[in-house]
Amino acid sequence: MKRLGLFSSLFFLAACNGGPNKTNIELIQNMMDQPSVKSQDWIPEDGDKGQMRVPPPHTIARGEKPYKFTDDIAGAEKDPNPFAGQTSPEVLSVGHKYYDIYCSVCHGKTGEGNGPASEKMAVKPRNLIAPDAKGYSDGRIYHAITAGKGVMRAYISQIPDPDGVAIRWKIVNYVRSLQK
Repeated sequence: MKRLGLFSSLFFLAACNGGPNKTNIELIQNMMDQPSVKSQDWIPEDGDKGQMRVPPPHTIARGEKPYKFTDDIAGAEKDPNPFAGQTSPEVLSVGHKYYDIYCSVCHGKTGEGNGPASEKMAVKPRNLIAPDAKGYSDGRIYHAITAGKGVMRAYISQIPDPDGVAIRWKIVNYVRSLQK
């Protein structure tokens, strides 16, 4: 009798395994297929509402320096360019590199607002070499890159800044070189 109990329990445990390269047999299936929403999943009844967990409002990630002029355009226009007037090849080559990656698709290689994506846009990108754009302060151009402007999205998370804010300011200097 003892042998029969031992044999049946070993047989039962062995039967739960589907074998090598096979999924296990799930006795309690809710353990694997929980009704909770997985990250990056969506609930059809909620439409386009994202289901991912978002951080609480007004939190700042460690090591991140928040952009202080997100809602203050007037303050952003007065923000001084730490690379003002620097047209060295090092500064302009970094600005040119990131301008080509992120900006030229809409604004064009020469900044005239005639990039390849502009043909399909309902609202055409700004001509960066127009006389009114030449009158913009460096802070205003930097603010447009960082926080977005009109239908242009913010590029604060796309344009990496290992040196703080250096790369976006170098793009501003490159735009200034296009305007000359």
